[in-house]
Amino acid sequence: MKLKSDRHRARIPLICCCALLCLLIGLFGLSTVGYIKLPWLENAINTVTMPVQKAVTSLYRTTVSDMEKKQTIASLNEEIALLTKTQNELESLTLKNAELEKENERLKALLNVTQLNPTEEYITASVIAKEPSGWFVTFTVDMGEADGVSKDDPVLSGDGLVGRVLSTTEHTAVVITLIDSRSSVSGLVERTRDNGICHGSLYVNDNDELIQMNYLPSGCELATGDTVITSGLDGIYPKGLLIGSVRSISRDAKSDEERYVVLTPAVDFKHLEEVLILHTGEGE
Repeated sequence: MKLKSDRHRARIPLICCCALLCLLIGLFGLSTVGYIKLPWLENAINTVTMPVQKAVTSLYRTTVSDMEKKQTIASLNEEIALLTKTQNELESLTLKNAELEKENERLKALLNVTQLNPTEEYITASVIAKEPSGWFVTFTVDMGEADGVSKDDPVLSGDGLVGRVLSTTEHTAVVITLIDSRSSVSGLVERTRDNGICHGSLYVNDNDELIQMNYLPSGCELATGDTVITSGLDGIYPKGLLIGSVRSISRDAKSDEERYVVLTPAVDFKHLEEVLILHTGEGE
């Protein structure tokens, strides 16, 4: 009996606290709806609940802010990816346009050559292979016997004489250029009308003297800058094709046979892409 009595006495404070809490909640409810005014109770409850409300509000705002940041970052990443893709496409298009403009300029130069001699028949060809060196000493084009190309056909660029066809297959041809040491062409100094033989010196001299002109007449008075063209006397190249210009003259040679002239080629032999093949019809 004593044990039960002790238990009942232990429950009394708990029951009192619960009753008091229920009373306070009821009074707060009545105060909230306006039946009674208990400022002290509202202040007390606000004092207790305010930190909790602040903590909950802060947590909510932080959660919402983090979600908004993640959404914003995801949206920005999508926009950046789209802008990057657009920029890459524009850059690619710009490069293509620039390449097309350069190709158009080269083709216009080739067209100008054909207009100088409209009675001649020309075959336009693209370079598809060349030697590993930086120079176009020999190279392969995408036109051959089936297109009317024959061995020894002269080859031109928009700037002047490139060389001649060395060999052909059905659909390709190998071109040997003027700077090759195996090449030679009969040249004419346009101003003085002096004749000589122009030959390639690449792989012969370890220097930048790509074309030399020998066997000039004794006493001829050349000057740097003089233009040299084909004379037509070698039976391969027609007269009047531009070879280059006089860059220097070896005046200290012991004899006329040893004297030679160094020419600056009219053609850029490092950057050939398209050429004209002068169709002679020899192989038909």
